[in-house]
Amino acid sequence: MSSHHDKGGSLDDTIASPPVVATGLDDVPRGGERYVLGSSIGEGGMGEVLEATDTQIGRAVAIKRMRGAAEIATSRFLREARIQGRLEHPAIVPVHEVSVDEAGRPFFVMKRLAGTTLQAILQGSVATESPSAVERYSRQALLRAFADVCLAVEFAHTRGVIHRDLKPANIMLGDFGEVYVLDWGIARVLDGAEPDQPAGVGESAEGMTEVGAVLGTIGYMSPEQARGDTVDRSADVYALGCILFEILAGQPLHKRGALAAVFEPYDARPSQRVPDRDIPPELDALCVASTAHDAADRPSSARELARAAQRYIDGDRDVALRRRLAAEQLALAFSAPERAGAIRHAGRALALDPTSSEAAQLVGRIMLEPAVVTPPEVEAELAGLDDASLRQVSSVAFGAFMVYLSFLPLIWWAGLRDPAHLGLLAGASVVNGVISGVVWRSQRASAMLLRAVVLGNVALIGLAAWLFSPFLVAPGLAAATMVGFSMHIRFGPTWLLATLLASSIIVPWLGELVGPLPRSIEVVGGALALHVKGGGFQLPEAEIVLAIYVIAVLAVIGTLSHALARGQREARRTIHLQAWHLRQLVPLGDGAASRS
Repeated sequence: MSSHHDKGGSLDDTIASPPVVATGLDDVPRGGERYVLGSSIGEGGMGEVLEATDTQIGRAVAIKRMRGAAEIATSRFLREARIQGRLEHPAIVPVHEVSVDEAGRPFFVMKRLAGTTLQAILQGSVATESPSAVERYSRQALLRAFADVCLAVEFAHTRGVIHRDLKPANIMLGDFGEVYVLDWGIARVLDGAEPDQPAGVGESAEGMTEVGAVLGTIGYMSPEQARGDTVDRSADVYALGCILFEILAGQPLHKRGALAAVFEPYDARPSQRVPDRDIPPELDALCVASTAHDAADRPSSARELARAAQRYIDGDRDVALRRRLAAEQLALAFSAPERAGAIRHAGRALALDPTSSEAAQLVGRIMLEPAVVTPPEVEAELAGLDDASLRQVSSVAFGAFMVYLSFLPLIWWAGLRDPAHLGLLAGASVVNGVISGVVWRSQRASAMLLRAVVLGNVALIGLAAWLFSPFLVAPGLAAATMVGFSMHIRFGPTWLLATLLASSIIVPWLGELVGPLPRSIEVVGGALALHVKGGGFQLPEAEIVLAIYVIAVLAVIGTLSHALARGQREARRTIHLQAWHLRQLVPLGDGAASRS
């Protein structure tokens, strides 16, 4: 029967509702008057468990009582009470009394528990009830509880009792560090002092133990137990191995309710079932050994399991095992067809054996040497960095076009006062500024938008070459634009950008040479004369504007160049800092491995 008392009244409940306590001999209750029954805690096929108060002593207890009066059921019920009562161990619930109530139904009185079953912990239902549950039920805490369970089972084995129904639902962790092994209803007594269970026990749809064809719970039964053979302590060792697997993997070794799964080949390494959980090799090997199909291959006692778990908790590691596994991982790293696999296996080898110089050298070399093929994840990260860089360049370009607009009043002041020509310059600057602003604010600029940026700049420079001669203003604008475009690869290859920008100057010049454009530069009386469209410049205003123009071009080029240099230095700093960290972690000696 699995209707154990998996919940109990808390200390606060006891204080809030104090029991009636006898103060003198005449007040001591007789017979059934001793216990005041409370609500039901759980029930099963043969009986139920109730909260109760022992008024004679003044303590909270749990009473398990029969619900029927069948002879076989009564025999089984009393047998459970006697077996549990003779196992006086801190991790086994003590039995205070066995008696019969007024209706003739047998019952026995136990300590009332307050805690949570291991099943509830592993299923994650406890984490939603208490924010500290994850920390309280950490892997280390559960391994300590597992070691206590193994010792309790070993104690029962030394008394000739085999539990035969060990599972997470039958293990309780108390609120103050207690650990209990519950439900001894189908236990087997090896010394023959008591009769064995007259009927088998199976598992219901709800996972509860009940009368059936086999003894135990499917999913935790050993192969011999599932076959219905007579079992010994190795069956409990197998069940403990299944529990350890579930603690480590977070899922059962065998599918619950699938009896055939016990007889089919299975991999009992939790590290293979859940590789992301970083299962230690010592515990991996312990799961494999304790759940071996052949009982002779399992640890000889539950105490061995407890000792192995405790050694891991204490920090002892199987150095030989770890070195062997590290060598296997290192071999896999050298033979891995992909760089990611090589890094993964080499990292595992170093984690298993931190003293392995070969693993350290391989990890360091893989991390420091550039990859021939860039992984997709890195390509995605580079694309994100390119987007950020493009937005930075576009923000500078937007500011540059605002500077171009600010020159229009200066150009008017210097003598160029044709509204049509000023309008063309203003329109070209505004259009280019809008396009740059859109790229600046875009998460990812399209190829068409980037082409529009290039062509818009080429058109603006060509307009300046036509208005102010190809060799006065346009070359400075072309140089500043070329620096900005060269800072980002998405604008296109350098030769194409240089060709387009040069054409914005060369085409107007060729138009002047062969017509139909009028010449903007000619020699008059030995002097070089400059003709400007839409009017004539006047001195010294034109000289002042040209001086400001030179300063502005230098400022734009300087800003772009400084941003480029700063980005390159930050990239180099990141690389060298990473390399320095790796050298501290895995120093590369002169004897570095030559394999890759």
